[in-house]
Amino acid sequence: MRKLAFLAAAAAAFGAAPHAGKLGLVGGPVLLVVLGVLLGLTASGATSALTTAGGALGAFASGVLFSVSPAVGGAALLALAYGERTWRVRGRAARAAHIGLALIGGGLSGALSSAFLSASPAVRGVATTVAAVLAALPLLVDADDPVAHALDGSAEDLEGPVAASLREGAELRRTTHEVPLDGPTAARVRSTWRALLQLAEVRSRLERTKSARAASSPANAVVDMLDQRIRDHVVALSRAYTAADSAKAAEIGLDDSALRNVETVGDSLEDVSRALVEVRS
Repeated sequence: MRKLAFLAAAAAAFGAAPHAGKLGLVGGPVLLVVLGVLLGLTASGATSALTTAGGALGAFASGVLFSVSPAVGGAALLALAYGERTWRVRGRAARAAHIGLALIGGGLSGALSSAFLSASPAVRGVATTVAAVLAALPLLVDADDPVAHALDGSAEDLEGPVAASLREGAELRRTTHEVPLDGPTAARVRSTWRALLQLAEVRSRLERTKSARAASSPANAVVDMLDQRIRDHVVALSRAYTAADSAKAAEIGLDDSALRNVETVGDSLEDVSRALVEVRS
């Protein structure tokens, strides 16, 4: 679903970019910024200040460069829109590949969207669709989950048991994205993840003032409380996912309709075989 949303946003961005100048000095830039931010949000799959800023900067760069070179303008738009996702790609080689695909895909998309301006609407539609598919090339490179990446970032600022709890939470997030959850459970789990992120951010801020706190400072008691709360949240999330996965596994294990169908087919074929042998005898 997110990839379809990105394709739609990319088609809108590259399809409208060549025509933005017709909307005047205000309408054109506003449209480009809106489409750029939308492109950044769908490329990242998460809402953050960095995502919004990347999309807006990409739109600005595209508006400045598109008239000079559509390929360069498209490359700048896509590279900046993917900026937050690039930051979450793990490994230098994979990150370099992600940047390269963003530049190549954006350049080709910009060139395509500009090359068929005078073509028929059907041809322009095909060119815009191809441009959107090319813009999606960086999605072939796996990126870390936004929540897991944020938890790992907080863990790097901390040490001891709380850092281990945050890393455990990050790994739990990465390994449980395919666990099926019903509607109410999914809502409660999302709320718990948001609370855990807030706790991690507050805990990281308190860690930065550690050297300035006295040994008997009330903040130390707050730190201990936060550490325990973080651990409790990770344990609760782990239990929720384990229970949901176990319930689904039990449901699948108890569903023996396929087994019964196969057994029925086997019995029927055996009866037919015996009947044929008897007739022949």
